[in-house]
Amino acid sequence: MQIKKIDKNYLKNVIEISKSQFNSESWTDEQFEELLSNSNYSIYTLVCNNTLLSYCIVLESVDDLNIVSIATDKKHLNKGYATQLVEYVIKLGDDSNKTISLEVKSKNTNAVNLYKKLNFKQVYIRKKYYKDGDDALIMFYEKVNN
Repeated sequence: MQIKKIDKNYLKNVIEISKSQFNSESWTDEQFEELLSNSNYSIYTLVCNNTLLSYCIVLESVDDLNIVSIATDKKHLNKGYATQLVEYVIKLGDDSNKTISLEVKSKNTNAVNLYKKLNFKQVYIRKKYYKDGDDALIMFYEKVNN
């Protein structure tokens, strides 16, 4: 298993996973294509035996890594792949001394629980932010001091 920045050959798989996980809220093919040419965005992929299992899109600013989207192929859910990708982004943030932030649907309990388990703290709620009326939870990673 390997985590690395996207190889263009996997973009089609990223788009398929996004559409299957996010349905009408998925980004368009064109939006994904644009990400590849925008140096502020990185798509990290978790690949095993030439199969894309999961991806994570990160927007990098001067002082923050914002997890914009993360999804796992439905055939490979609940195997810890999203966790591995978030941990990878946390390490990138630690190495570059940047905060890590994200936004998640409040009703997406699996994701919320994952982020809490990895020490993300909710700092704000955007009420009725999504098309379906769900709230957006704004969360930041809280570094654990050893």
